[in-house]
Amino acid sequence: MNDYYNNSFKNIFDKGIFMEALDYVIKSYDIYKQKLLEAFIVGVVMNFLAFIALIPVLGWYLYAKLFPKMVVWYYNKLNIKVDPKYDVAFKSIMIPLLVAMIGFIIMIVGVLLYFFMIESDEFLINSIIIGLIIMIIGLILYILLLYTLFGSIIGKVDKFKIYVKKSIYLLLISFIPAFIIFIFYIIFFLFIPLIGPILLLILEILVGIFYPPYLYTLYAVAIENMQS
Repeated sequence: MNDYYNNSFKNIFDKGIFMEALDYVIKSYDIYKQKLLEAFIVGVVMNFLAFIALIPVLGWYLYAKLFPKMVVWYYNKLNIKVDPKYDVAFKSIMIPLLVAMIGFIIMIVGVLLYFFMIESDEFLINSIIIGLIIMIIGLILYILLLYTLFGSIIGKVDKFKIYVKKSIYLLLISFIPAFIIFIFYIIFFLFIPLIGPILLLILEILVGIFYPPYLYTLYAVAIENMQS
């Protein structure tokens, strides 16, 4: 197992590893396209949960609780076998979310204090820098817990632990569909005078709704095929 993931981590863009990742991308799309209505529902709900997560404490708790349940519901609709460990999934979401949102709050409070109480440029800059650093730490934690989160939802992970190489592997293979979407964005951007900004906005909304469920499918396919 160690040799496999060491090689995958170091040689992710080697031909063999890349073709394996590309196969996951294609296979997950074949599964994903069979349930587009369910993908739409999940996408809308997940965007709503992301908005709820902006509410301190209660919003974070609800997001960490409901996110895994929605993914499990979606996987069941796709006939992907799951054996969720909700306690592990909750920790995998709550910890990085808590860190990131603390950084966000520090930034917001710093800006408010700057305009209404503390008229110090140094205070404002320090607040923004500290807040950004903490938010980046939260993002890094989320990336490192990516396999723990989706692995616990599927049933491959039953205890809270950071799987660095497996999580980064999931992140790297997700760059493939992201790159494809980026290419489409460039093409549409070049034709904005023809299609108009309204159609471009509609495209962005559709991507925001339909892309996350595809990523969940990709992660499931990749995790199921990872060597143990």
